[in-house]
Amino acid sequence: MLPASKEPMGIALLGMSSKDMPMMELFLQKHWSSNCIIVPDHQAKLCILDLDGIEGRKILQQQRNQYNERPLIVLSVHDKQIEGVRVLRKPLRMDSLKGAIEVCRNELIQRPEVVENKTPITSSQTVLRRRTPSSSINLNTEKNERRKVLPDATSQARLIQRACSISVATSDLGNKDFINGMYYQHTSNLQDFLKQAIKLCRRDSQPIRLSFQDGKAITLLPHSNLSITDLNDVKLRPRCLLTLNSNQIAIEASHYSERHILQLCDALPLSIDALLWKVTLWSSRGRLPMGASTNVAVGLRQWPTLTRLFAIPEFIRIAALWSTTPLTIPRTVDTLNIDYGYVCAFFSACHALDLLQIHDADYIQGVSKDNVSKKDSKSGILKRLLRRLRAV
Repeated sequence: MLPASKEPMGIALLGMSSKDMPMMELFLQKHWSSNCIIVPDHQAKLCILDLDGIEGRKILQQQRNQYNERPLIVLSVHDKQIEGVRVLRKPLRMDSLKGAIEVCRNELIQRPEVVENKTPITSSQTVLRRRTPSSSINLNTEKNERRKVLPDATSQARLIQRACSISVATSDLGNKDFINGMYYQHTSNLQDFLKQAIKLCRRDSQPIRLSFQDGKAITLLPHSNLSITDLNDVKLRPRCLLTLNSNQIAIEASHYSERHILQLCDALPLSIDALLWKVTLWSSRGRLPMGASTNVAVGLRQWPTLTRLFAIPEFIRIAALWSTTPLTIPRTVDTLNIDYGYVCAFFSACHALDLLQIHDADYIQGVSKDNVSKKDSKSGILKRLLRRLRAV
């Protein structure tokens, strides 16, 4: 291990919004690029906390309980006196922050044994040592890890209800109110912004970050085809139902490499396609994207990887049918005898991933004529056979 004076100091940034985080990262890169590195909380030797964030006070209490020997710099708009903590008043002066970091670094240099070797091992430090090996994600084992993202049976039942909520019969197609309500606007929502970001990150081959107003974010990694977000399903789903604009969600390039982002990531990554699939299902809620037609035959250009996506048995049945026999949506409902919402939801998700093959009315008529000719051929053979049997 390098001496403490030469080893880069790990700094964790806690409780910061999506606007403040990039500014703080740029500041550290500019003034401390050779002396510090941004790391997860459990690897840090120094933490900088925005106390005014949504969970600022909760994070502060956690830091004092688990890492009371570790230097902590707190940022706040209020004058505060917190024992054992350096408080910097907002609006923040960068020279004050620089000076506070320098003081903390000098303290760590003067007492390396306290930080590294001579501190008694507490229960929280034991947990820290168990977590450290897993903090850097091994890209070679990521395929196995992604399976853990799939929900359990109870959660899947709840997700099915939310993703395929329409339950009607084909006869309702004559109902004008049903027709008006069977489509959803797939622009100016999270699905639309996510598709834009995916296209951008794959075109430019660099990580892209979608930042929300409340500090939450989704980061897309094109080379590893992974997405990272601090939004769980409970918080992500409501955002799929909102109309958004560029003031509420920003798409911006990340300054970090994919490997660096994965090393700093505490959340389990999810494949980009799986995220888009899930967001689309929650956006559609058993409806079709605006502009889709129920009068065209639908086939599959490519099977979705249903073993790695949120799926239900009906999705597998639809995929098996469309991969061999393209049909209209109403005929698919009748053929499989399932709810309309399942077919519309599957159509919407496959449409978002560009997995569908659409056939026009001429194709439908051609298929019908082929079926009729095959029936006539079979019936002709049967008639000749019967005549021969009578002759005998």
